[in-house]
Amino acid sequence: MAHAIAEGASPIAKPAPGMGTWAMFTSPSPFEDADRDFAVSHPLRPLLLAGVVTLLAYGCGVVVVWFIARGLQGFGLWIGAALVFLASWAALVSVMAWRRPGPRETVLIWGKASVYIILVSQLLVAWAIWGFFPALEPAPRMMLAGMFLICSPAQLIAAPENVAANRFGILASAGSLVAWFALRGGGLDLAMAAFSFGVGGMFFVLAGYLPGTVIETVAARRAAEEARARLEIALQAVAEERDAKTRFIAAASHDLGQPLQAAGLFFDQVLRAPDPAQRARAEDGVRRAFAAADQLISHMLNHLRLEADAVDPYLVTLELGPVLARVAAQFAPSAEEAGARITVLPSRARVRVDRVLFERALGNLVANAITHARAARILVGVRQAGGLVRVWVIDNGAGIARVDMGRVFDDYYRGDSGARVKGGFGLGLASVRRIARLMGGSAGLEPAWTRGAAFYLEFPGLKEE
Repeated sequence: MAHAIAEGASPIAKPAPGMGTWAMFTSPSPFEDADRDFAVSHPLRPLLLAGVVTLLAYGCGVVVVWFIARGLQGFGLWIGAALVFLASWAALVSVMAWRRPGPRETVLIWGKASVYIILVSQLLVAWAIWGFFPALEPAPRMMLAGMFLICSPAQLIAAPENVAANRFGILASAGSLVAWFALRGGGLDLAMAAFSFGVGGMFFVLAGYLPGTVIETVAARRAAEEARARLEIALQAVAEERDAKTRFIAAASHDLGQPLQAAGLFFDQVLRAPDPAQRARAEDGVRRAFAAADQLISHMLNHLRLEADAVDPYLVTLELGPVLARVAAQFAPSAEEAGARITVLPSRARVRVDRVLFERALGNLVANAITHARAARILVGVRQAGGLVRVWVIDNGAGIARVDMGRVFDDYYRGDSGARVKGGFGLGLASVRRIARLMGGSAGLEPAWTRGAAFYLEFPGLKEE
């Protein structure tokens, strides 16, 4: 509830519809700050519970005064005022229970209502002291004095934020006891005056320290809750990573098993085939199978080195035009075999990157477009804006499903959106992002592109010489 206040647009609440005369309480309060939101965050008292408990306790006190002071001069007027006050207090609690106010209304209205309760209740106590004590016997007088003294700690617990009201109430009740017994001048009376002075002084000082203690308690509780929430998020992330690596191991076993199994079959043909041409084809199959397995293992090891921060980039100034052309030429045969054509736009943009790592990241994006996108055209180009250089790899293939857009760069993630046409460990795009970050750049996917997929690498640009 306390956080709801901190997130509000305005620190001053407007009266809710139907609030009527309660709008008089909605002036700014020094306790609206979330760190001082006792009315909502106080660990010792939800306001409704505090209102009910203290109402019952004070009501019992009024009953005690009824039996002890009944028939004394001024008793009728005092009991009438006390009953009106208790009725108004009960009405406040009832309205609160009915309205179930939100955090802002709780602070602005019910926090102020507790000021009214403190002031009136302690003034009634002071009235009883000066009005009834002179006519009472010592025993009932001492009984009432003790009961009146415990009103202050109850109010400190119930409403510690109202420091000024609590101190005024302590002066009204404990101060009245001190003054009345001191003016009597007897031995026992002076002792009671000293006792009331000590107790009242302690409560007076405590009223100033208690809010800070409550702030620290609430802050510690919130910090613990936030730490627990962060821990839960971290544990969830660890669990997701564990599950992802479990899937990765299963996928690696499957994907590595295929070329190795094929190599075994081809090798068996080499041993058994009587025809030299068949043996030659089988030997070529063995080489291709081991090359595929080597490519998978190399790709996996490269990513694991990136994941372990075991790669140190060697940054050099690189003109992008020749690099894009070289990568496109490298992948042109694979693209042609897949029925795609790579187009490279000339560029004179320059960036400071590791040449080998940059070519690997760009090659992963181009290979991803060839292997998974089923594209007919792949465009590789550069765009500069705001001092940044973006290297784009855009295809007109199947595209990326919206459900996968936020996770395509995650480690070991292989989406179910149709992009998973062939095998792979779900490491290609994850390696691209790690490489880009390692060189001080970033990698991303343009979500607005709907005619295929548009991936990019982004780095700080350098001025042309």
